[in-house]
Amino acid sequence: MEYVSVIFCRRCGSRYVEVPEWSEGGAKKAVIRCRSCGTQEEISNFTLGRCGVTRTELQKARDTRALKDRYEK
Repeated sequence: MEYVSVIFCRRCGSRYVEVPEWSEGGAKKAVIRCRSCGTQEEISNFTLGRCGVTRTELQKARDTRALKDRYEK
């Protein structure tokens, strides 16, 4: 079993998205940044988690690309 957390960039469809920092202040906000296009956004009131997947499911997720302004089904 493998464990993954997945966030896709809606701007360019990249799967190379990271949380490089958490903003300071009253309400901590995650700063989400796309390593491919540089898009950056703060989000609040959400938490990040992970889930267990098989190696086959993990490879399928790696091979799937998010489409701009469309949701993968």
